Amino acid sequence: MASVRIRHLVEKRRKSGGSLWYWQPSAALRKHGFQPKRLADTKAAAIAEAEALNQKVDAWRRGEERVQVAPQSLPWLIRMYVTDPHFAELAPKTRRGYQQCLRKIEDWSARAGHPPIQSIKRRHVRLFQSSMMDTPAMANATIRVLRLLLQHAVDEEFLEANPAAKPKLKGQPPRREFWRDEQIERFVQAAAEDGRPSLGLAVLLGANLGQREGDILRLSWSQGDGQSFSIKQGKTRATVRVPTTEQLREALQATPPQSPTIVISEATGRPYKADHFRHEFRRIANLAGIPKALQFLDLRRTAVVRLAEAGCTVPEIGAVTGHSIDDTEKIIETYMPRTTPMAKAAIRKLELHRKGTKSES
Repeated sequence: MASVRIRHLVEKRRKSGGSLWYWQPSAALRKHGFQPKRLADTKAAAIAEAEALNQKVDAWRRGEERVQVAPQSLPWLIRMYVTDPHFAELAPKTRRGYQQCLRKIEDWSARAGHPPIQSIKRRHVRLFQSSMMDTPAMANATIRVLRLLLQHAVDEEFLEANPAAKPKLKGQPPRREFWRDEQIERFVQAAAEDGRPSLGLAVLLGANLGQREGDILRLSWSQGDGQSFSIKQGKTRATVRVPTTEQLREALQATPPQSPTIVISEATGRPYKADHFRHEFRRIANLAGIPKALQFLDLRRTAVVRLAEAGCTVPEIGAVTGHSIDDTEKIIETYMPRTTPMAKAAIRKLELHRKGTKSES
């Protein structure tokens, strides 16, 4: 006789024998206030508890029951924070990243029984950070969002001080990967052979315009005039006008407009959604033999490397990427790995300078 599956009922076997039973709602349900719960030790009692909890979920979905979260708890604060106008003004990609971190914060709160935010101390924050150190980048991101969340509580006068202020984040080595011309050519060719030239066009746009993935996927034909593109960056809200290279103009001329948006999925005839684009991008990258370490975001760095190798100044690079002169100077060390062509160009300039000095003497 087939066993009946109970929604959200999870069995965890003990090494010593027997089982522990839990009710574990989905991430979407946790977002609305339903929290994981340890159930009775016997299977029959655990099933009865899980079914009762599932009935509450069903009643909530029908609008018959409202889920409550404990006042002054982290879930309560999170719901306040995400409805604040400042959160709504964040770029969509930034909001998605914050929400991923907020789910981790809410799970942390659930493990502790949702204590009041006034009871959170710096040592608790340090322990939370330590528990995530197998993924340092995610740990840093989550602690940054926790700092913003608790600062919101301070600003709203629910806390006197922020226990996550000035966190000691684990330093991460800057990314230095960048695309070489032959890798870009291989990707474009592989995309065309697979019937997905839109992905090759996206890579060319990224490498030649030096913009973020989201700005490339939103780019419309009306933003260009045949010689340049006017781009309002989604993250910084800065507006830049970037001239097109000959390589990019040729690619655009070979692409008949099918939609107001330039990069259109051949499968749907519509603009790519972010997750679909990343999946297809990696699939084509694998076909082209592109290393897994090389990502679409590295095309922005690639544009900086190309401009630097061409002898562009910091202000000129910033005019393309949208950074201020000060910000460009601060991040150039990260965005511009030292390359052999750059070293050769420097030596050529040194030799020309020496020859000029000798001829004057």
